[in-house]
Amino acid sequence: MAETPAPHTRDMTATALWQGVIAMLRADFSVLFAVIAPFTLLVAMVAELFGPEPPTTLAEFTPRVAVSLLLIPSIIGAFGQLALIALLTKPGNTPRQAFSRAAAALLPYLAAVLIITPLTTLGLVLLFVPGLYLFGRMILVGPVIVVEGLRPAAALRRSWALTAPRGGAILWFIVLALLFVVGASVLASGIGAALAVVLTAVGLKGVASFVAALVGAVISTLFTMANAAAAVVIYRRLLDVPALS
Repeated sequence: MAETPAPHTRDMTATALWQGVIAMLRADFSVLFAVIAPFTLLVAMVAELFGPEPPTTLAEFTPRVAVSLLLIPSIIGAFGQLALIALLTKPGNTPRQAFSRAAAALLPYLAAVLIITPLTTLGLVLLFVPGLYLFGRMILVGPVIVVEGLRPAAALRRSWALTAPRGGAILWFIVLALLFVVGASVLASGIGAALAVVLTAVGLKGVASFVAALVGAVISTLFTMANAAAAVVIYRRLLDVPALS
């Protein structure tokens, strides 16, 4: 008789992980969106409407542009994502408690990201798939730091060890999720552009700019929510626990 697979083995298919992400976000979507929106949606709107113009050439990519459009939004967004992870790993937490845990985890998390980003970026630039694989193996850094309180290097080792048995399954899930995100982004951008054209045609150019920025910001926020939920779903299933305290 064939041996029955462990729970996390049965549940680590791309379909099962995606269903887990949807179920996790749907359970309390309004609260989760309210927690993350100030750190992603609002920041993206401010950067789009009041920040410098996005660079079109390398010469235009000045330190001011990098700080305004990349560094500051990334740090603020990371804090929001960690707060979301805190809520998802312990649903009984209040937003205030989640923000407290995120504040404690932020510096170790940023340090861990700083360590792994050059390798991940190199993998993406050279062969693409190795970069996605490394991203998948490091996807648990956020939950590990928030839940277990590990330091950066220890968190990276912990994520690498936990994902070792299912690295291929996680990679496949990320590839499919990436294709979905790209498709959804293209569709949403098309809808936003169409609305902007209509609003501009009727003399509402300012509203058109706002709508175009809002569509992009919403997509960015939903992506951040899905990324946080995916990390928590994978973490829980690799540990074979139904909930985390």
